Amino acid sequence: MVSWLDEWAYRNRLAKLRATFKLTFSFILLIWAMIGTNVGRLLTIGWMLIWLIVYARLPWRACLRVCLLFSLVILWSSAPLLLSFDGDVVDVSYVGTICLRAFTCSLVLFFLTATTPFFRLACALQTLRIPRVLIEFLLLTYRFIFMLEKAARELFVTVRVRQGERNWRIASLAVAQLLRHTLHQYEAMVIAQRARHVSFTVPRCMDEQLPKRYVIEAPLGIVVLLIVEGLYVAVS
Repeated sequence: MVSWLDEWAYRNRLAKLRATFKLTFSFILLIWAMIGTNVGRLLTIGWMLIWLIVYARLPWRACLRVCLLFSLVILWSSAPLLLSFDGDVVDVSYVGTICLRAFTCSLVLFFLTATTPFFRLACALQTLRIPRVLIEFLLLTYRFIFMLEKAARELFVTVRVRQGERNWRIASLAVAQLLRHTLHQYEAMVIAQRARHVSFTVPRCMDEQLPKRYVIEAPLGIVVLLIVEGLYVAVS
């Protein structure tokens, strides 16, 4: 899943769109998803799907699977909110609002991740004067995720070939071996970078583009959301 997401980030049609623009746009929509109404969140979800499928040209089936995954995780996580042990009446509408808010925020973050290559994101953070320590931490974490995925793939294939069975004991041993192997690789990478005096300076992205259609559509869409939210609040 991580490798597919990274491949989409480099091959979609919004990959060269200015990362600072997408960061600002996503940040505004995140705030909107947190403080807005459910109508605004539904409009934001539809708008994000248009950006992902129509503008970025990501596979619609993959986007549907991601949305289903988000929905399952959020519904499973919200199950304790529906259980009342003291006999009080559970407000289902409030739980639905929480789930819709979490889904909208997840979809906005997925838009930023699936349409922005990581090095452009790091360059944008550097442009926004984010502390260098945080950028270096993000780079190391990004590298660690791919090392973890590769080690997991190799380890589980080995366990399946050698054992041929699945139980909790084998799974626990596999997870422990996976973490040990990944941490060893991570430590070796850090030592090698220190020995070679590797610099974490992110190169500037000189090929970024910002077409006028996106500059016009993003603020216009936010204004439309404001108007719809105001009308909905006034009517309700």
